[in-house]
Amino acid sequence: MKWTTWLSLPSEQPSPKQYVATCPACQSKSLVVTELCYKLPNFGDVYLLSASCSTCGFKHTDILELSPHQEPSRYTVKVESPRDLNVLVVRSSSASVVMPELGVTITPGPYAQGVITTIEGFLHKAKEIVEFLLSSEVDEERKRRCLDILKRLDKAIDGEEHFTFIIEDPSGLSVVVPKEGVPTKIIKEPLASGD
Repeated sequence: MKWTTWLSLPSEQPSPKQYVATCPACQSKSLVVTELCYKLPNFGDVYLLSASCSTCGFKHTDILELSPHQEPSRYTVKVESPRDLNVLVVRSSSASVVMPELGVTITPGPYAQGVITTIEGFLHKAKEIVEFLLSSEVDEERKRRCLDILKRLDKAIDGEEHFTFIIEDPSGLSVVVPKEGVPTKIIKEPLASGD
């Protein structure tokens, strides 16, 4: 992803801790777990966890905030140029992502994972999911809707379509971090209960 160039670990950050554990899916001792505490600019300290099993392919990632508790929040980003696609998003496992103009809603399930990516990263993930749904769909109307969403996602990835990116997190652990020096329209507001 593009953000790796400006989210690289400074030398004063600790190195990731890595160890092998038992996989919860296949019970083999081939689950590589990587942990890292990281100070995220404009946000605070976070704990990053990544686990991947080389035997069965099981994967899990999560992000936990180590800074003081945050209030439930909603971030709204107006994506109006290709540079806005590079806005960094920290999504906790409890957050929903909505891109209404593109017909995309990503809601957390019981195995939802936290992720750090860009808005462009969310577009690619949404495209991957819609392509999977399309490959298994038999209803012609649903296939047409999937194709329409894919067309809009491609235009958005290419910077040809303006849209709104909304992340709502009842835990308050998600955050949107603009790239330094790049003006981006970001609105943060409290998330009322029941939203």
